[in-house]
Amino acid sequence: MDAVATGTRWKRAAAEHPAVVDAAWTTLFLVVAFVSTSGSPTNRDVVEPTSEALGTLLLLGTAVPYFVRRKAPFAVFVLASSAVLVLSGLGYFEGATPIIALFGAFTVGARCTLRWVVGGYVFVVVGLVTLYLSDPPGFDFGGLVANVGTFAAAFLLGWAQQSRAARLEAFEQRTEAVAREQAEEARRALADERLRIAQELHDVVAHSMGVIAVQAGAGMHVIDTDPAEAKRSLEAISSTSRSTLTEIRRLLGVLRDDEGTATARNPAPGLADLSALAADLNDAGVPTQLRIDGHDGPDDDIPKGVELTTYRVVQEALTNVLKHGGPGATARAVVALVPGAVEIDVTDDGRGIDLAADPDAGHGLMGMRERVAVYGGTLDARPQAAGGFRVHARLPFDPEAADDAVALLGPSVDEATR
Repeated sequence: MDAVATGTRWKRAAAEHPAVVDAAWTTLFLVVAFVSTSGSPTNRDVVEPTSEALGTLLLLGTAVPYFVRRKAPFAVFVLASSAVLVLSGLGYFEGATPIIALFGAFTVGARCTLRWVVGGYVFVVVGLVTLYLSDPPGFDFGGLVANVGTFAAAFLLGWAQQSRAARLEAFEQRTEAVAREQAEEARRALADERLRIAQELHDVVAHSMGVIAVQAGAGMHVIDTDPAEAKRSLEAISSTSRSTLTEIRRLLGVLRDDEGTATARNPAPGLADLSALAADLNDAGVPTQLRIDGHDGPDDDIPKGVELTTYRVVQEALTNVLKHGGPGATARAVVALVPGAVEIDVTDDGRGIDLAADPDAGHGLMGMRERVAVYGGTLDARPQAAGGFRVHARLPFDPEAADDAVALLGPSVDEATR
């Protein structure tokens, strides 16, 4: 791991300081050029370039241009390779300078367009043929063929490096684009889910306000003749308003309907509609068992919003079974009413959900979490060890918890309840 980290730091430093890297290469090439040509050549017909001013100048020409290797790779290659060709053509001992020219060929392949790469190769081939025809010492036809092939390999390696870098860059761009698209899609899904909850809240609040209006009218009608009946109307108004204020307190600031449109909607579904939901899934080919514990009927003191959220969580969990369970899958939904909370447990024995293969399923789970979080509840959704998938949620509620909602909403609530 330390070696990998060190390599990463070196690559980052090289990318941040390209001029320093080119200066280091140039210094290395100068050392190689002068050291490799200063020894005693085995061929007595060649001359050490360091012994003459022209030879020294040509050695400088093989290395110094690499100071601007990144800015002008083609020009650097032409200058460096020309210096090596002239050095050999004049009978000087070239030492390791051809390797420096090969590095220039690689740079052209890695940084220039195909037209310039082909042009650089044509240039060096013409130069090598010219050098061969001048019959310098130690450069025969075999040397010509070997050099032509070696330079071709250098150009090809550079071009392969450039192609690989282009593919990696394109892949990174696609990955970033996909990540941005997924994030945007998740935000849209979350916004849509919140809007749906806001629209469903309309049903809860409208129902409660309707009850309050009716009870208020009845109370006003009998207050003089039947004070006991008027008192019962006021008690109903108090109970309904507390429940409604609890819903508003929990959802205020989370949901918005920017357009403010109001359309006719069916009543919000609740616990009584779960049996129809299970029947629909049975008709769709997924055997589904439904059990509701602790539910005595429509008079249960459960906030309408909690009933709606319970229905939606069960609906989404069973829909996932239908979509992802596969052939032969069965489902079981248990809704238990315990003191102050509703507990939901939906399990299946199907294939389960593959979030990587179907991101939409992840949006459904995110929507369930959003709904449950509104009530301070918890949701656990995960594959089962024995196969299938399990969704477990707990929705706490307190019908008497609306007192602090009055303080939260301020004087306008007092005026509305007078």
